[in-house]
Amino acid sequence: MKKISLIVIFCIALVAKGNTQGYSAASFLELGIGARAMAMGGAFVAVANDGSAFYWNPAGISTLLRSEVFGMYASLFNSLENHFQIGFTRPLYGAGAISVNWIRLTVPRIANYDSENLRLTYGERIAESTNAQELGVETWQELQQLGIGLTDLPLGFSDFKNDALIISLAKLNAINLDFGWQYFILPISIPMGVNFKLIRQSLFQHTASGFGIDVGGMLRFGLDDLMDNSKLGKMAIAFSAMDVFNTKITWNTDSRHADRIRRTVYVGASYFQPLTVLNSQLTISYALKNKFKNTHHFGVEYLYYNRLAVRFGVDNSQFTAGVGLKLSVFRIDYAYRGHELGGSHRISTAIQL
Repeated sequence: MKKISLIVIFCIALVAKGNTQGYSAASFLELGIGARAMAMGGAFVAVANDGSAFYWNPAGISTLLRSEVFGMYASLFNSLENHFQIGFTRPLYGAGAISVNWIRLTVPRIANYDSENLRLTYGERIAESTNAQELGVETWQELQQLGIGLTDLPLGFSDFKNDALIISLAKLNAINLDFGWQYFILPISIPMGVNFKLIRQSLFQHTASGFGIDVGGMLRFGLDDLMDNSKLGKMAIAFSAMDVFNTKITWNTDSRHADRIRRTVYVGASYFQPLTVLNSQLTISYALKNKFKNTHHFGVEYLYYNRLAVRFGVDNSQFTAGVGLKLSVFRIDYAYRGHELGGSHRISTAIQL
């Protein structure tokens, strides 16, 4: 118990350490992983019990009972971006677990222009844009044909690739908490986990890379045990801190320009209520995310007969919803998330081994 307390204090100290740089990079890591978690509004830090756990709270991978292959795909903003993830999580002897995951976001066909050969000044561009509107011009190819394009033809095209390789380690610590009266003992579990992640980005001839660390923990106990009432369910309180050292991303330019991924902190709680009469389970979750500001996340999941799931949530004022289906060792989940630029759809699949 003393060792666990020291780990918790160390993690909290890292989170509490001030950060005045205020820079952000590798924003593709903020898009979320897993259709189930996204359908629940991203309120997953205190749930984190499937293959996407490594992303929301690395401690959660130690709660998986079986090995799992997990993957996700999303086409975002009318196919302007492609978001992909695949990983493997395996429980280990002694209540430990390991997970290896790869995340990729690509933005295809970004044009490369000669920045030193701009044809028009700002004022001229305003005048030409007015002419283009009067002529009904809508594309840059039409602007080129009329001789009022901003630049010459592009020098080439390139995909903007963003990759992250994440290795997660976790340990579930089971403790019987003795209250000291009437021989009352409350069993609790304290999963703890850490991520080690390698980040790489590339655009045209330039690349950037960095190394980051995430930490997370949970406190899980049963209200049925605490209140001595079998009709009650289980509760969890959790935290996770991503990029605890404000991960540095350095580009291979002449200036060796570096960006920082500012630390992100999640705290949250969840409640799992069995509905034995209906052969189902209800999960209610909440998470508070702090990075540049506080955002609130709510999620609800209704699971019928451990087969069919219906989910709703609120992700920072944006509505989310989804469904899930489990057949034998296979699971497929779908999620929709609203957005000012257009809603996005995500599909996740998992195979339990």
